[in-house]
Amino acid sequence: MAPLLKLCGNHSEGDIEVVFHSSADYVGFVFAKSKRKVERNQVIEWLEKQGPKGNKKLVALFVNAATKDIVQAIEGIPFDIIQCHGNESAEQVAEVKDKTGLDVWKVIHHNEDALSLMKTYKGIADGYIVDCKVGNQWGGTGVSFDWKYTPSYINEGRVQQVPVFIAGGIKPMNIDELLRYQPDGIDVSSGIEENGKKSSKLIRQLEERMNRNGSDVSR
Repeated sequence: MAPLLKLCGNHSEGDIEVVFHSSADYVGFVFAKSKRKVERNQVIEWLEKQGPKGNKKLVALFVNAATKDIVQAIEGIPFDIIQCHGNESAEQVAEVKDKTGLDVWKVIHHNEDALSLMKTYKGIADGYIVDCKVGNQWGGTGVSFDWKYTPSYINEGRVQQVPVFIAGGIKPMNIDELLRYQPDGIDVSSGIEENGKKSSKLIRQLEERMNRNGSDVSR
């Protein structure tokens, strides 16, 4: 089965147009401190101009935000998933699910304790994204963790019966290496950008290499 494709960090009208014309299953927006941070009014305006989202699902990313701030930020926007990208507790993830009525994905930052941490969200998180934390940056750095650890995360996802996405430093030229591990999904941001903008050329290259790996991403 083909891995799911999430294109994250969209922060302009142009980004939305490019990504909506891709085969991405998920389209992500960052509401946390970041060079790709967006404001809710911007997202509303861009989506209105772009028109129906079709079968694409929208993901809102937050880092250690108060639940009430998450609820306020997504009001009036047809988000499908909340992505908790910081060190939110299992209790807060459950609270976010309850208050928003949406699925919540938890990001796990790869380290020696990450797998144990992932197990604490069992029965609460609706999916995981395994990423690489660099310094005080929570993601979007273009840095990968050692992908040889990918199977352990995927196996834990199987136990919990939820999808596991891999993020961090993924780009067209290295996607082949990651796909050998058959993740449920891949999450790409900086790896599909040129001059800070989402690149239709790089997205096509990514899709083509996924296809060459026997994955049909044109669902």
